[in-house]
This record gives sequence, C-alpha cells and structure tokens, in this order.
Amino acid sequence: MQQKMNWIRKTVAAGAIALLFGTGSAEAATRNMIGSLGVQNPSTSAPFLWEGGPAVLGKKQGVYPPTAGFATVQVAGATAGTFVGRQVTLAANKMNFNGGRFRDFTAFPNVGQTTKTVMSVQNAATFMAGAGALAACPGPGCVNNGAGTAISWCPPLAHNPGNPAPGTVGNKVGNWNCTSYGNPGANNRRGIIRISNDVGAPHYGGTLSVLRNFRQNVWRVPVAPSTPMANNAQVLRFWGTKMDFAWTPGLDNFQFVPLQANAGPRILARLNNRGAVEATFGCANGVGTVGGAFAGIPPAIGPFNPILGFGNNCGTTPTPPQAGQGWAFKMTTGTISGSDDFPFSDETTALGTPFLPNRVDRTAAQGFFFTRMGDDSVVGTVRNLVLLGGSVTVDPASGNVFNRVTSLRMRMQVPEPAGAAALLVGAGALLAFARRRR
Repeated sequence: MQQKMNWIRKTVAAGAIALLFGTGSAEAATRNMIGSLGVQNPSTSAPFLWEGGPAVLGKKQGVYPPTAGFATVQVAGATAGTFVGRQVTLAANKMNFNGGRFRDFTAFPNVGQTTKTVMSVQNAATFMAGAGALAACPGPGCVNNGAGTAISWCPPLAHNPGNPAPGTVGNKVGNWNCTSYGNPGANNRRGIIRISNDVGAPHYGGTLSVLRNFRQNVWRVPVAPSTPMANNAQVLRFWGTKMDFAWTPGLDNFQFVPLQANAGPRILARLNNRGAVEATFGCANGVGTVGGAFAGIPPAIGPFNPILGFGNNCGTTPTPPQAGQGWAFKMTTGTISGSDDFPFSDETTALGTPFLPNRVDRTAAQGFFFTRMGDDSVVGTVRNLVLLGGSVTVDPASGNVFNRVTSLRMRMQVPEPAGAAALLVGAGALLAFARRRR
C-alpha cells in the first residue's frame, strides 16, 4: 500500500512539473523587444546621416527618445530559452517611421540640394541562420571568382536590364573582386561595398523590405552664377512622388532598384555659400510659370515641403534625368563597409555611438570610408541582435556614388511564462506533501 501511495505521489508531482514546463514552453513563443529601425547614408554627418528614421521603440537608446510603444517579435520554436542564431520573425508594421529631410551637396557643384518627406512601412520578415547576405557564398559576386566567403564589389557604370548584376563567371557585371574604390576596373564606378563574416559564422540574416512613400525635389545647377551669390544661376527643379517604393538595402543580393524623377522647370536662382538654392527669381526664359513657390531652405526640423509639378512653358527639360541606380544586399549580422571619393573622411565609433559615429578628416586622395558591425549575442536571458542591410547607390547625373545601410536593432527579453508562478507554487506544495507523508 505504501509503495502504491508513493507511486501516486510521484506521478502527481511529475505531472505538475511537466505541466509547468509545458505551459512555459507553449507560451514562450514571443519576446518582449526594444529596438530601432532606420536607413542611413554613412557618407553624410548629422543631421543628414539618417535618410529615414530611426524608429526607436521601447526604452530610450542614446540621445534618441522612443518614437512608438513596446513591440513584440515571434521566435521560432516553443522552448522558453533564447540563444544565438535562433530564428526570429518580425511582424509587419512594428517599426514604421516617417519624417523629412533637407540636404545640400558642397562636393558636387552641379547639385544644389534635395528636400523630401518620407513615410516608411516595414514589411514582415524572418531572420535565420543560412539566410544572410553571405549565405550564397561561394557564388556569383563573391571574391576570388566565386570561391570566397565575402563580397567586395564595385558597381558598373550603367545598368543593363538584359544582363543584371552580378552576371556570370564568364560575363561579370561590375567588379567581383574589387579591392579599392580607386581602382574599380574598366566600365565600373568609383565606389565599393564589402560584406564579411567571421570564419565559421552561420551567415545569419534574411531579406527585409521597407516600403517608402515619399515626395522629393532634387535641385540641379546646369549654369553656375556669374559671380558668387549672384542672382543669375540657372537651376533645374526635378521632382518625384512614389508609393510603396522599396528602400534598397535589405533586399536580395544585387537586386537592382532604379529611381526615376520627373523633369521640372528651369529657374533663375541665387546659391548660398554651400551651393544650395537660397532664392529663386522666376523662369530662366522669362515667359513661363515655375509651377510652385519656393519657400527657401527649410530649418533642420522642417517643415519640408517639396514642390510637385512641371511648371508651364518654363524651360522644362524635354527628357527626364537619368534614373538613380541602387544595388541591394540582404540583412546580415556580419560587417558592412564601403568607400568612395567623397567626403574625404573616415567614420569611427571611437567616442561616438552606432547612431552617431565620429569622423576623422582625410585628404581628397584618401576618400571616404565607413564600417558597420552587426551582432548576435546573448547575455543571461537577453538577446542583442543587430542586423544590417547594405547597398551601393549612384546618381548618374552628378556621378555621386554612396552607400545606404538599413540598421535593425532588437534587444529581446525572455518573458516569464504566463501562469508559471502559480504552477510553481502548486508543484512545490505537492512535493512538500509527498515529503510529509513519507
């Protein structure tokens, strides 16, 4: 009889403990998360560094306050723990962001400035081992003719729809083994993107599509003023408006994304000491209408109001400008770096932050360099995941080559499973009861 009672007690206690862990597992498929999402242009400094975002969710990070409330992410599997390399699913619209930007271009005399407003929508994404930017290496576009484990690529001068990048071993597009932006090879641009992982890394990552809805002006300067600050510079106001247009970084490797603008009026203008349009004085031909009043250079906080429209008989360019060019690369926890001719600086996080790196001046011969490092680490019950998506982008009209980087940061905390505390009390009582009976 005593043996039977002991067996019953052990069975009840074991069942309660199994229920405890079973409940914890079943209800541990989400993680509390704080993090951020945004798109950077590393070759620019504050306040122009962030082309879109960042959306900062949850706890304050650095100088950036939260822009939305808490969010959750779903984690593959049902175990209560977390670990490096574990699959993560980010539901749609957790990190949408919006804003406006103004930027001038002192390094490019034929470009005045850009003004735009952006509202971006984050699509659902799944990240896992074997799905990152280097998961297909060795393969087309990798170093050492496809036998390497890293990407080091310089883009072509022109995109050929019939022969998209990176091409094939026998017909390469761009420079697959580009060692320096300064020596990209014939028919390639002076700009480079590099993606690398540690030896033996699981190539964690995936694709992330962030769609932007935007309005934008690009002011170009085909005729410089007769003297500095004169009112007779001639400028072209190109404009564009797009809906559900994907940011390039984070898409599939080498995916080509063009950006076509509309031709606008040709206007007399005065440029400031940075080469941006400071004031306008009507159509350069003296007979048309500009199609929208110029409000001057907006302050850093806006409002940002791009002018949309062609104008009327105002010397509008008969054909639209060359479309912008961009080549995408998947999200990775590895390292992304790049370099080009401008703006003669080296980006460093020494005494800075990942959100706002410091810069060290270089000479014109040395060019520009940047580095961003991803991360996937676990400390206790907290997983820190930093995913980066790269791209190399070109404005053919000015020859400006630059990089864009999508930065997704997630700090995930394993939650206490619902009901676990009550079950723990119950299991403890059963075990105590068994000890008393013995």
